[in-house]
Amino acid sequence: MKEKPEAAKSGSCLNCGTHVDGNYCSNCGQKFQPTKLPLRLFIRDAVETLFNVDNRWLRTLKDLFLKPGKVTKEYIDGKRAQYLPPLRIYLSISIVYFLLIQITDSKEVFFIDFSGDDQDGMSAMGTVIQYALFLLVPVFAWITQLFHLKRKAFYVEYLIFSLHIHTVWFVFLMIELFTVWLGGNFDENWVPTLALILSIPAQALTYIFLVIYTKKTFEQKWVTAVFKSLGIMIFYMFALVLVTAAYIFLIIPLFE
Repeated sequence: MKEKPEAAKSGSCLNCGTHVDGNYCSNCGQKFQPTKLPLRLFIRDAVETLFNVDNRWLRTLKDLFLKPGKVTKEYIDGKRAQYLPPLRIYLSISIVYFLLIQITDSKEVFFIDFSGDDQDGMSAMGTVIQYALFLLVPVFAWITQLFHLKRKAFYVEYLIFSLHIHTVWFVFLMIELFTVWLGGNFDENWVPTLALILSIPAQALTYIFLVIYTKKTFEQKWVTAVFKSLGIMIFYMFALVLVTAAYIFLIIPLFE
């Protein structure tokens, strides 16, 4: 068996043994770095791999908001080199969202407060819905496909659509988390009012962006996009309620 080089300082790739001139191996593409990584480099590599904060990441996120539907349409049409893959941009944003949930300990989802009198029950419901949003991305894609059967497109096109719209929604939900935190951590009377004012546009944009994405991605008239988006949202919320109820009343009792 051929031995691998012992150290990166030898100037050879630790993966394949090829001489390295630069930061990456010209043969296998592995990054040229020492075998013993300090923690800061390990964390940096993990963040760079997941978030890949480069021009593509920034361009994709910017266009998802400033040019709604453009990224989705072009990605489906095969113009993909300039954009980050839908799953990667979605995962990077959703991880930030779930980190903020833990930091703020919020129980609000889509601007509905789940911290009522029955603290345990309502809190559990809020938590389940928050994570169900992450898991129901494929279901949302399937619901969207049901409303566009005449297109006879592959399911993956609707999955791309679902990943992009959920990426946008998670950013709006981050705004919600911020407004909830803002309203609950300051005693001044004007702060809750400001938090409410900030939350209203984010709440409205959740549906507005779905309409725009539907119109632009599937090249439909505005009236058609409005009604189809409304139908998609209703079916999606119904699925969300079913999943939440199933978890609370069927899954949780099994572990009690």
